Order: sequence, then structure tokens, then C-alpha cells
Amino acid sequence: MATQAGETGGRWRALGALLRPDRWGWAGLGALVAVASALTITGPLVIRRIVDTATDGTTTGEVTRLAALFLAIAVTGQLLAVVVAWLATVLAWRTTNELRVSMTRHVLGLDHEFHRTHTPGELIQRVDGDITSVSEFLGQVVTKAAGAALLVAGMVAVLSVLDWRLGLGMAVYVAMALLVILRGRHRAVSESSDEMGALGRLYGGIEERLTAGEDLRANGAADHVAWRFVEDSEGALVSAVRRERAFLVMWWFVQGAVAAGWVLALVLGAVLVGANTITLGTAFLLFQYVLLIARPLEEVVHELETVQKANGAMVRVAELLAIRPMIVDNGTCHPPAGPLTVEASAVGFDYGDDRPVLRDVDISIGAGRSVGIVGRTGSGKTTFSRLVLRLVEPTAGVVSLGGVPIADIPLDELRRRVALVPQEVELFAGSLRDNVTLFDNQPTDAAVIDALERVGLGALADGGIDRSLGAGGAGLSAGEAQLLALARVWLRDPDLLVLDEATARVDPETERQLEAAVVELMRGRTTLIIAHRLSTLRSVDEIVVFDHGEIVEYGDRLDLVGDDDSRFARLLAMSLDSETASSDGGRSDGSERSEVPS
Repeated sequence: MATQAGETGGRWRALGALLRPDRWGWAGLGALVAVASALTITGPLVIRRIVDTATDGTTTGEVTRLAALFLAIAVTGQLLAVVVAWLATVLAWRTTNELRVSMTRHVLGLDHEFHRTHTPGELIQRVDGDITSVSEFLGQVVTKAAGAALLVAGMVAVLSVLDWRLGLGMAVYVAMALLVILRGRHRAVSESSDEMGALGRLYGGIEERLTAGEDLRANGAADHVAWRFVEDSEGALVSAVRRERAFLVMWWFVQGAVAAGWVLALVLGAVLVGANTITLGTAFLLFQYVLLIARPLEEVVHELETVQKANGAMVRVAELLAIRPMIVDNGTCHPPAGPLTVEASAVGFDYGDDRPVLRDVDISIGAGRSVGIVGRTGSGKTTFSRLVLRLVEPTAGVVSLGGVPIADIPLDELRRRVALVPQEVELFAGSLRDNVTLFDNQPTDAAVIDALERVGLGALADGGIDRSLGAGGAGLSAGEAQLLALARVWLRDPDLLVLDEATARVDPETERQLEAAVVELMRGRTTLIIAHRLSTLRSVDEIVVFDHGEIVEYGDRLDLVGDDDSRFARLLAMSLDSETASSDGGRSDGSERSEVPS
């Protein structure tokens, strides 16, 4: 119980912190809600006065003035309701949009390990879906709940002033009606949760099968997909019916409570009027207040699901914001200008599962040198590059750039001076310019065009750098995408460049174009090239061979090529044999080895 109370208190504190930046707007909205509730309570009081006045035989003029007052109150109340609904929506979106921005920054600032264990779909749901639930709660539920609470409290207070028995009876009636509703909410919320899970499975299956549509059609699996869709749809339909039935039962409870309230109000009013305890107008007031109670009770049913979603969403939002990044920006040291040296001293790394990815890595790469990094899949090549980029932190040892431990370099300077060209280039829906500058408005058009021309995309630039590309870079080939990634590097002009299998997905002609662009890029900067296709390392100065997380060979490329006993020479021979076999249908005589410059 204490833990649950603590969690609830934590959620309320988180909600308070969320509202604090726009507290004056929310305070103003609260004042409007209070005024609207007061007008709603006052209207039936005027009707009571009209009834009592007419019963006493007062002049028509007095009744007319009271009717005009009631009409003014009713119209003002309706206008306030519109203003409250509009302002609540604006404040809710403004408040939660700030939270969206904060969460997006937070997620982007989390380290590589976090993103390795969390899918993009999950993070989209956390950043957008959960916050939308909070927005709906703030925009719809909070104002309605506050208005309903003020309305009920005001009605009980008014009736208590007129006759304490009426006030007590109203309080007991409201409490019993809420008790009946809340007792049934657990089942309704549970059924709603089941429905959301069934819909998630349905939509997930649809997305999965659409993505794999080509394979499914080619292998004749259409019937299987259709039946799986029918099964998932059936599950979603059954869950929806159960959820609808549960909420319908609650709705009938509300209608029963409202009907019982009407009967009690009529009977109690008639009895008290007959005993001359209250006036006819007061009896009418009691009946009107019972009618007004129906709306808050119905809204409790309608908004229970929204409250439950927001409750879970606030928990997930708080959990995500509580995750601290492993990469902390406390750097204050600045490496010297120009190409950066790369040094690793007794560096080790694992993902927290006691299975080392890197072990005791020691290396010193000179400034301005180009180094090819090779090794079998899983040998630690890419992990080493991620350490150099500080996308992950070493679990042992120190990585230094320019003689400065990488953790002591400010992150903004590190991101400016170190660049990565990955195998899978991410392109975005936007203009060609946006995809080169990554939406930075500072580079000039001339600089963007120059970068494109330098990597061989002059023809693309001639078509206009403001032309739009579709999502995922629709309209560009895989080779053009890789060249565009190189153009990004040209524009940034970093001092250390990491290329991770940058030529793995292109045809031979584009590969030659990429290699020529890479050779130009390597001039004047330190370059690390991770490659499986060893033929792409013709222009590097040095070779590093990784095996099972360790550096097993490091030396001048020409020396290693000329040494038949070196690991790199053996890997190169295997690579050339494989390429020869694939090119001539299996004949492999090693005759192509001479084509790789030594």
C-alpha cells in the first residue's frame, strides 16, 4: 500500500511539474471553470425564485425580470463552456508539446546501448502515444473533473443552507452513485486494456505482412496471411465487444442511479412541500440539481478509460525521463586543431552480459593517417569505431583523440570534429539541401552545391538543391545515397572520419566513384575505414586486424601485403579467391591478386 501510495504521489508530483511552466494559464482556466460552475448552480436558484414568486401572485414584471436574468445566466454559461473547452485544449497541447520536445531531446541524448535495446516503434509510442494520452487527460478530464467537483460541492452547500436534510441527502446520493460506478470500473478498464493489446497485435501483424509482401506472394503464402488476418481481426472484435459490454453495464448503472435520483427527488420534494417544510420552488430546485448531477456521473464513465490511459502514460513518461544517459557531457579540454591522433589504452567493452566484445585493445594511430580495419563478423571492428565516436563508453581503459581522453572533450566539439559514414545511410523527407545539411540553415547554397560536386553528384545538384526527396530518400539510388553521405562530410570538414562498410551496398561502377571520393576525403584528416571487401582498402596507409575482440595485427599496409605470413595477406588471398570464384563460375587460380596494388 505504501509503495502504491508513493507511486500515486509521484505521478501527481510529475503532473504538477508538467503544469508549472504554464501555471498562470491553468490558474486562469481554473477560475473560468469556477465561474461556469457557479453560473450552473445559480440558474436553478433563479428558477426557484420564479416559481415561488409566481406562486405568491407577484406581478408579471418581476417574473419577466427574473426570466431575463435566467436567460442571461444560461447564455453566459454556454459561452463560458465554449471558452473553457477551447482554452483547455490549447493549454493541454501547449503543455504536452513542451513535454514532447523535452522527451525527444532526452531520448536522442541517451546512449547507443539504450537504443540497441529499444525499438523505434516503442520509442515513438512512448514519446507521442503516451503524451497524447496525457494531453487528452489534461484537455478533457481535468476541466470536467474540476467542474463536476465544484458543481457537486456547490449544490450540496446551497441545499444545506436551504435545509440540512436536503444537503445530506444529496451528498449521500452522490457518494452511493460514485461507489457503484467505481466498483465496476476495474472490469471495464481491464477489458479496455485487452482490446488495446488485441488491436496492437492486429496492426503489428498487418505491418509485418505488408513489409514482407513480396516474399509472401513469391512463396505462395497469401492464404496463410489471409487466415492470420481473420484470426487477429476476430480477436480484436471479441475484445471490442467485451469492452463495449463492460462500459455499457456501467452506463446502465449510471442511468439507474439518475432515474432513482429523479424518483427520490420528486417523492422527497412532494413530501416536504406537503408538510410545508420547503417551498414549491425549493422542490423544483432539488429536482433540477438531480438532473444536473446526471452529467458528471455520465462523464465519469466516459472518461474512466482516458484517466486509466493517462495514468499508465504518466508512469511510462516518468520512467523514461528517469533513465540517465551513460554518455555525460562534462568535457572541458580541447584537442589541438587539425587531424586527430587516435589512441586506445587497455580498452575493453561489453554490453553488461559478461561477454567481452573488446579486450585489452592498445593502439596508437597517427594524425592524418588512413587505417583499414578488418576482421570477421563479430570481431569488434564496429564496436571500436563506436568508442572512437563516443556512442558508447568503454568498460575498461581510455580512448583518446588528439592526446585528450575522449570523455574530457565537450560533446558539441566532438560531434563537430568527428564524422561517421555508415553502411545504412538515413535519408529524410525534405529537400536535397536538407538531406546534405541535416536541416542546418547555416551552410550556404554554394557550399552545399560544392560538396555535392566534390563527391560526383554534380548532376544531382544541377536539378536544384531545393527539390524534394521522398521519405527514405525516395528518388535516389543506394549509390547516390552513399555519395550524399560523403557530401555531408565534405560540408562539415571533420578532423577524424569513420567509414563503416560505406561501399558494401553499391555496384562496381558506383564503388569506384565512392572510392575516388573517399580518397579525396582522406586528405588532411585521420580516417578509419571498416571493410569486409578488402579490395576497397587500396589507398589506406595502415591495416588493423581484429579477431575475437583483440587487435591481432597492426602495421603498414604495404608491409602486410608483402608478407605472405601476415593475417591480412591471408585474408586478402581468401577475399580474392572468393571474388574470382564468383566471377568465373568457380575457377580460382589467384591470378587477380596482382590487381590489388602492393
